[in-house]
Amino acid sequence: FIDESSTKTQKTASNKTALILGSSGILGKTIVQHLSHDLQMTIIGADVIDPVKKKDIDALDAFIPLQHTSNATELTKSLSLGMRNINDGKEKVVMVDAIICASGGWEGDPTSSYLPGRLLEEEEDGITPEMAAEEWGKVLDKMLQMNLHPVLAAGNVASTHMANQGLFVAFGATAALMPTPGMAAYGAAKAATHQYIQTLGAMTGLGIGHNKIRKDAKKFRRGKPYLDDMTAVAILPTMLDTPTNRKFATRKDDFNAWTKPIDIAEEIGKWVVEPYLRPSSGSLIKVYPPRFQPGDDDSDGEWSKSTFGQVR
Repeated sequence: FIDESSTKTQKTASNKTALILGSSGILGKTIVQHLSHDLQMTIIGADVIDPVKKKDIDALDAFIPLQHTSNATELTKSLSLGMRNINDGKEKVVMVDAIICASGGWEGDPTSSYLPGRLLEEEEDGITPEMAAEEWGKVLDKMLQMNLHPVLAAGNVASTHMANQGLFVAFGATAALMPTPGMAAYGAAKAATHQYIQTLGAMTGLGIGHNKIRKDAKKFRRGKPYLDDMTAVAILPTMLDTPTNRKFATRKDDFNAWTKPIDIAEEIGKWVVEPYLRPSSGSLIKVYPPRFQPGDDDSDGEWSKSTFGQVR
């Protein structure tokens, strides 16, 4: 396990800057609030939804509005342009110490089906093959757009704006470590995120791997000094306690056993402030949910915080 301390990071990082994609979502806003208020960092937010509440607006030092698009090229260009606009009028390029991709979303695979062996003009429950194909394509586009494209776009920004000892964090999913029946599109997008982080991590000077990979990575790093001491990590939650996820809860679900977004925000904060606490670059870090800890005879016990452990 990496670090299971339940205490908040005591040190501040007032001289550091973070770019947070998905800054308007529940997880993103929690990370923004912790890094801005508790660690006193400079925060650049980026999202397809503008911040609305005053406390969310006040926590951001700059905001990059992004457009709803399934096109990875347009998203990458938009994010790059947003960073360039932030630099307008400044003598030096704004460098960031951390890039955190908190964007994401879930949708199951289409429930419509079309039985093989039918003639193309026949319908199955009113669904033609073309309709079923279009529905599947839309879900796939949406999952890639929400879960993978922002990570790839952020990786491009890192190549031009990441400071020394940078931290790059993306969110994968514990479910995507194995087959995901009924949510293949979601699983594919998250598994691709895992692969990208492992590859990006292997390209850094702090990456781990066999000699052939390290040798190839060293050649690739030439002319890319930001990779020399950057750490790339994927965090893999199981179930986050958010209003959206609660809508899909069953009567048997205990929200105490779900990971609180603040637990993740605080762990990231530790990695920002104390680089020696970071996992190896390219690691996949699983989030283990809270556990109930029984008390003594005079106590009812309490729930622990989530803990973090390397799985790959």
